[in-house]
Amino acid sequence: MRSLGVDIGTSNIKIVELSKSGSEIVLDNYGILETYGYLDRPNAAIQSSYFKIVEETTVDLLKKLLKSFKPHTKRAVISLPIFSSFVTIFDIPLTDEKEISRAIPFEAKKYIPLPLEDLTIDWAIINEGNRLAKNVSSRILLIAIPKDLIQRYQRIAKGVGLDVVAFELESVSLARSLLGQDKSPALILDVGAQSTNVAIVENGYLVSNENLTTAGSEITHVIAQGLGVSKERAEEFKRVKGFNVEPQETEVVNLMLPVIDYFGNEISRSLNIYKEKTGVDIKNVILAGGTANLPGLEKYLSQQLELSVKRAWPFANISYQQFLEPLLKEIGPSLAVATGLALRGIY
Repeated sequence: MRSLGVDIGTSNIKIVELSKSGSEIVLDNYGILETYGYLDRPNAAIQSSYFKIVEETTVDLLKKLLKSFKPHTKRAVISLPIFSSFVTIFDIPLTDEKEISRAIPFEAKKYIPLPLEDLTIDWAIINEGNRLAKNVSSRILLIAIPKDLIQRYQRIAKGVGLDVVAFELESVSLARSLLGQDKSPALILDVGAQSTNVAIVENGYLVSNENLTTAGSEITHVIAQGLGVSKERAEEFKRVKGFNVEPQETEVVNLMLPVIDYFGNEISRSLNIYKEKTGVDIKNVILAGGTANLPGLEKYLSQQLELSVKRAWPFANISYQQFLEPLLKEIGPSLAVATGLALRGIY
């Protein structure tokens, strides 16, 4: 069994190919195609909202990547951007699954500001109530995605000849690849080029999700503006140096700190809200996305939050050729979504 995980981001496309033989899962191949036009022209991004994914451009980029990638299968699971979906958690005073299913359309109208006929709705029971209690209830995870968005992605997949097994939200894929069977609560900060997502996962389910418009490109912007250099040069400095600068380069760290501290404050806020609701302290914070590779970022946030902060490692239960490990350690956070997608395709 083989599967492709295709992660279409705002500035790049990532593909991971996995195969499964018996109980062993193997990394067969991976590929990343990055675009940089968005640095100078935000409207040059592959996508920025569900109202705009540039289909022709995305098809062309995917064709180029697949031509280089040479996958052994066309079977694929494709990511859907979290910023274009509606994710909510609510309690319902029912425990019978059939009764819940009948009630979902009525409950969904309370939380979703669009006509239900324009949406594809999925739901799951994430914390079923005690059936023996007098006041029984179930906690429901509700995900709604515009049908128009799915149709756009279907056309893209058809344009490059992929057989789509499923579409899946990025946060759900991240939870699968980074936490596996670990049921303890964790916060995942996924910092992309133009969008950042703060997700809390509990018992393997997404229980909280917030999208931020401040992202990795903002760090690049403040460095370029502060130093008077091109955004391409600022992007290179960010990726190579990060917090690990020479004494004469500390000005760059000072330029980055307002953005980094904003991420830290958003993490703290989400952790506090979760604790107020559940009484539980989350001890596990994971950094994903391209900006997770910023040198020294996890150490800085660990000190700021007084928590263990780790870079995403999606290959913990996946076999791969050992000579790849140094490179995979570097790009692992960027491949976390694509790996989670591919994992879904082989189960």
